[in-house]
Amino acid sequence: MEEKLGLYVKIHELHKRKFKVTQITKELKISRPTVSKYLELTVDEAKAYTEQLLGKKKKLDHYK
Repeated sequence: MEEKLGLYVKIHELHKRKFKVTQITKELKISRPTVSKYLELTVDEAKAYTEQLLGKKKKLDHYK
């Protein structure tokens, strides 16, 4: 969860520094749709999104 929130913070910091979406993608080595998605989220939505990702069951969980 910390990793995803850290990414959210980095994206918004770069955007505040007037980086364009394509510049952010090159800087962080992530896809353009991912950057756009994170820019649309509020802080609360980002926290909820990361918590949702943690709660998802994985295909291999059955074998643990």
